[in-house]
Amino acid sequence: MMHSVMITNILISGRSGTEVVTEQLADALRDRGHEVFLFAPHLGALAAQMRARGHIVVDRPGDLPRRPDLIHAHHTAPAMAALASFPGVPALYVCHDATAPFDALPPHPGIHRVLAVDERCRARMLAEGAGAVTLLPNAVDLARIPRRQAPLPARPRRAVVATKHAGILAAVRAACASAGIALVEIGRGTSHTLDHPEVAFAGADLVFASARTALEAAAAGAGVVVCDGRGLAGFLTHARAEAWLPWNLGAQVLVHPVESGPLAEAIAAWSPSEAAAASALVREKRDLGRIIADVETLHAGLLTDTVRPSPEREAAAVGAFIARWVPGADPVGPWYDIAEAFAHLPGNRLAAQLNRIKQNLRNTPLRLAWRTLVPEAVRRALR
Repeated sequence: MMHSVMITNILISGRSGTEVVTEQLADALRDRGHEVFLFAPHLGALAAQMRARGHIVVDRPGDLPRRPDLIHAHHTAPAMAALASFPGVPALYVCHDATAPFDALPPHPGIHRVLAVDERCRARMLAEGAGAVTLLPNAVDLARIPRRQAPLPARPRRAVVATKHAGILAAVRAACASAGIALVEIGRGTSHTLDHPEVAFAGADLVFASARTALEAAAAGAGVVVCDGRGLAGFLTHARAEAWLPWNLGAQVLVHPVESGPLAEAIAAWSPSEAAAASALVREKRDLGRIIADVETLHAGLLTDTVRPSPEREAAAVGAFIARWVPGADPVGPWYDIAEAFAHLPGNRLAAQLNRIKQNLRNTPLRLAWRTLVPEAVRRALR
């Protein structure tokens, strides 16, 4: 059954993880005959590219041409905006980050299914009150990723490090130099970004990356050392891929420091046959076509749900959300952590507002009492 889907995201501008997920989801659903609408409060180059391909992309929910049949939501605030704009429309929510303040479970009764991209995110959703949480892992668009043409060599000669964290570059450079491996650096942590990094992965023997990027590198046929600014997991073998995929090759498995010694051990673990086996497993388990089939099943289930929350419950949820999440003088409101999370972005108006409120509250009795009388552990627990 074909239906219309509204997808939300915090931004549709560049090539961050959730932006790639949003683009892939929108393209795949439309290819299967569904009508797709996209909403994000911040739009940029990616939104323009998607519009040029025929997608409807808006930065205000009310600008959609018609009411969607269901909402596929990423990120708390955009999800709540969509739910408030279309009362009675059923929604599912997907958590992509186990700690980010903008990925918290939206407090709305219209969310009928809660999903998570890995086990850490699942644990977060359960802790925040979700009754049940289903895994919906990140997918790899195999149609977009070129396959490596030549067999992997006995020892790696060419490597790519793809990172958002410049702090790991010195150690990776040193480890590659010691092993006689030529290194190319790409990603937001470097001065070189690529619209299609998968092409670089298909031409590399070894890739240093984590999470979605590591999945794409493995799918392209490269050997992978799973690491980023948070830590190092190691060289990706078939057994490790089986164990680490439920954790999205992310924070949970990054248990070693990104230093020359552990990196050298990861490089020394090189095995062309293990890299090929890991690649085959990633391509089997994380194929976008397989994941989209699961998404369609979830969407069909939403549309057949007969229980809908009352308008009164929905209105109360939206009111409570506004009271806590809209910027104001509350020093423990969730908006405060979100503003701090985006404070590094140039020209960020929410960050500027946060700084003004901080200045205004700095010497008020409320702020002084909050900072001096309430222990830090309690303050953090209340956030």
